Amino acid sequence: MPEVNPHLEVMPAWVRAGIRVQVPMAELHETFGPIYEKVSNAVTAGGGDIIGPAYACYFGEPTDIIDVEIGFGISAPIVSDELTVTQVPSAEVVVGTHIGPYEQLEDSYEKLVPWMVTNDIDLADHMYELYDTMPGDDPAGPITRLVFPMR
Repeated sequence: MPEVNPHLEVMPAWVRAGIRVQVPMAELHETFGPIYEKVSNAVTAGGGDIIGPAYACYFGEPTDIIDVEIGFGISAPIVSDELTVTQVPSAEVVVGTHIGPYEQLEDSYEKLVPWMVTNDIDLADHMYELYDTMPGDDPAGPITRLVFPMR
């Protein structure tokens, strides 16, 4: 597995549109596809444009039940009863890059988290997985950015 390359950067402002759910950890994988489809349909119905990336925004510490918002970056805010639409301000973030199967994401977190602890990073109460490529797009595997906003 390639290195995670932890570093600080300023993430530009963006607009996200998603659906927030609480699901058992064991059911998380099956949750993504149907929610992405619902979000895509709702963005289109609201006159919006998906510009990416696909994301999962995780809230709090992971337990047996995962609190997550799943969706896409969109070009501009829309009004939707089905979606949570958030204008995310520019922020300083810790970023690590995972290249490979989602089943190996834990390996990348195991490299990234100690780096943040060693550097005494004060984190916000949420983090993102930004899916820059999807399975099958790249023979080396999907590229996932692990993004931790700082306080």
